[in-house]
Order: sequence, then structure tokens, then C-alpha cells
Amino acid sequence: DMNVEDHIKAYKEHRDVINWAIDRGLSNSQRIIGTHASRAVIELLSAFLHKINVIEIGFQINHRWFKTQKVSERFPEFPEKNIIIKKIIELELKSENLAYGSQKSEEEIKKIVMLFNEIEKILLSVMEK
Repeated sequence: DMNVEDHIKAYKEHRDVINWAIDRGLSNSQRIIGTHASRAVIELLSAFLHKINVIEIGFQINHRWFKTQKVSERFPEFPEKNIIIKKIIELELKSENLAYGSQKSEEEIKKIVMLFNEIEKILLSVMEK
């Protein structure tokens, strides 16, 4: 079962791939960014929720749950829960569209990277508290 450190390590692996994909060029990396942004955020959320002890070690969060606001019911309360869940749902839906949809404009892909960065920043800041 994964602990906080394992989730952080997994998040960093996904983050490294995202950075590589950005350097490679957004329009050449749409599917890579879609796939890894979704996974990276879930690893970071898992690390945070384990760190504050609101989920048990071994509790696996699935990115596919984040299709509707209903996912909120699967989690107990935690700091910034509503905004984090709302943004992860938005990211998940857009990431899926990147991963499985037709070619998007560089501008659309960039918006998703920015949304990812925003969620990452929120999660990293609540983790430091």
C-alpha cells in the first residue's frame, strides 16, 4: 500500500513527464499532457489526504471518479475540499478530451496545463500547512 512519500514520488514522476511534454511542444504532446495531468493531480490529492489522515493507507482514489460533483460524497471534509474537487472534475473532463479526443489547439492545451498548475499550487499550499 502506498504512503504519503510513495504518492509524492508518483506525482513527481508524472510532473517530470508533463514538463518534458511541454518542452517537446504542446501540440505534439496533447495526449501525454491529458493522461499525466489527470494522474499527477490524483497522486498529489492522495498524498495530501493521507498526510492529514482523512483516508486510510490503501484507499485508492481513481481519477475516473471525477466526472461529476457526486464524487465529493466519497470523501470526508478536508481543507479547500469544494474548490479542489470542482477543479479536479474540470481537469479530469478536459484531460480525457485531450487524451482521447481530436487534435486541440495549442491554446486549449495550454489552458489545461494552467488549470493543472492551479490545482497543483492549491494542493501544495494546503499540504504545507
